[in-house]
Amino acid sequence: MNRARDFLAGMEEKTAFRACIFAAILVLMAATMFLLNTHTPLQMDDYDYSFSWSTGKPLAGVADVLASQAAHYRLWGGRSVVHTLAQLFLYWGKGVFNIANTAAYMLLVLELYALAKPKGRRFCWTILLVIHAALFTLVPFFGTVFLWLDGACNYLWGTALALLPLLIIPRLLEKECAALGVIGVPLCFLSGWTNENAACGMLAVALLLLADSAYRGKRTPVSAWLCLAAQAAGAAMMILAPGNFARASAYAYDSMAREIVKRLLRITLYTGVYAGAELLAMPIVHGMGLALHVPMRNRRAALLLLAALLSAYAMVASPELSDRSYTCVIALTLCALATLLGDMEAHVRALDAARLCALPLALFLLVYGGYQAVREVSAHEAAWEAQTQKIETAVQSGADEVKIASVESRSRFTMNIALENDAESWPNSTLSKWFGIRVCGE
Repeated sequence: MNRARDFLAGMEEKTAFRACIFAAILVLMAATMFLLNTHTPLQMDDYDYSFSWSTGKPLAGVADVLASQAAHYRLWGGRSVVHTLAQLFLYWGKGVFNIANTAAYMLLVLELYALAKPKGRRFCWTILLVIHAALFTLVPFFGTVFLWLDGACNYLWGTALALLPLLIIPRLLEKECAALGVIGVPLCFLSGWTNENAACGMLAVALLLLADSAYRGKRTPVSAWLCLAAQAAGAAMMILAPGNFARASAYAYDSMAREIVKRLLRITLYTGVYAGAELLAMPIVHGMGLALHVPMRNRRAALLLLAALLSAYAMVASPELSDRSYTCVIALTLCALATLLGDMEAHVRALDAARLCALPLALFLLVYGGYQAVREVSAHEAAWEAQTQKIETAVQSGADEVKIASVESRSRFTMNIALENDAESWPNSTLSKWFGIRVCGE
């Protein structure tokens, strides 16, 4: 028994062996996400954004997408970066999106991995596996934010972009790099121009990082300040969009103070619901680390947790609070927990053999979970395709109107496609425009 344990522990210490496991997990992730993306149909807002906001006609080119987003900025909202991505993918086709969105999910997981892994230790496959498994199993609206085209561009791509300053600015503070500074400024500008709560939370954390560096008397590179300024400029471009003010004017409150208290209570409740498991696990893992005398990166974990909470409470400025907005909050809270788990992985050698023994079961569960998810998404796709086929049949027969049924979501990997009885109500109105026939809900 001891020989087997020593053998497994010795294998775990080999970088090449860890690299192979790391690569196998990445392949599993990519294959699962690609299949899920392939079987997630266009739905709801996707049909809206297939039309130009400038001309009201189907998108006809990249220039048309840019003109559409200029109008969208004036009329509806400031998330121009993510909505430009959405309209580009709708113009290029779902096949392009399926590949690109798989890569975006991989990027997000690798960003969280890079933030959580111990410095100097390579191919920490345990952290990678925990991050992917937690996102895959714990995010209750996985399909809405990671698979649905418009939702993924807003929240998956938006979160991946918003996290970039947490990777760029600390490295500039450690060692000034001209090349990273040149690349970092435009990337930080884009990260600020993503979605409101994630961008504002990251901006606050970036400011704290630079303030802490100045307080400690360290020399702060100009490139780091430029990255912060670019991030703030991107956030300002998003928040100050005329469309935001046009939408906000539709809301009226008897007491703004009472409304803010309600929002704070809802945010606290939502944070507990969506990130509660990670928040409860953190003190447990930290306590285990202290008991085993593991050097814990408490400062890093606290920074990531602070970033999560700032992203959550930044939503107090928004009149709308949706579960989708918690994508960045969940990701950062998970990353804080993974940081502490990474310390355990790096310093408790007694766990090496146990992790390798558990790996086959963990991979089997992920493969099986992915298989079940693909089945659920495929069933949802078939149900919606049956309705769109009904529309196309009616068009071919020359009918003036067709009635179709809503498609209810029965999985966290799908979302409701809810229709109204009236053809003039959204989303029926957009479907009518898209298919060229009056579409009513049954």
